[in-house]
This record gives sequence, structure tokens and C-alpha cells, in this order.
Amino acid sequence: MQLTQFKHWLHSPEGALPKCVVVSHAGSADYLMEVEFKHQLVPLKDDEDQMLKFKNMEQVAELLKPLGITSVILRMIDPYDEFSPDNQISSCREEMVITL
Repeated sequence: MQLTQFKHWLHSPEGALPKCVVVSHAGSADYLMEVEFKHQLVPLKDDEDQMLKFKNMEQVAELLKPLGITSVILRMIDPYDEFSPDNQISSCREEMVITL
């Protein structure tokens, strides 16, 4: 979803605030953002269709607070811990709610 679409959606009279998920991957210095749309998470992109990247949570707050969003879910993913020792898929995600 492009940022301009996201902003228009937030200003529509019928919609509730969407769930925003900020994703941090192990080994990456940037945070990415996904928005829940029709029960699926879609990446938030700029108008040139590039993923929005944030260096810190303050940058996330600078974008979202003026739009009326007061909290996000921070999801930390470790792709190196995808499988457990017995080759079963393990839960390699940790989530926490961050108030902006």
C-alpha cells in the first residue's frame, strides 16, 4: 500500500484505525512497516513503490502520530532461527506493543 493511499484511508469517515506492524529483521539496521488491510499485512511503500524504511522508532512516530495512530506492534524476526533442532518450524517472532 502506498503512503498516499494509507493517508487517504485514515481520513475516510467510516474506517477504524488499522493495525500497523513495524518489522525488524535480525542483521538489518532498518525497520520496515506493514499495515493490516483486509485481514492481511501489506508493506507500506512510498510513492515510487519502494518500501518505507525507518532508522529508529522516533521516525515511525514522526510519520504516524500526526495521522492519529498512537501505537504500533513491533515484530522482531530472526530468520536464522526458523527451524528447531528437530527440524520443526519454530516460532522465531517476538512481538510487543509500542506506544508512540
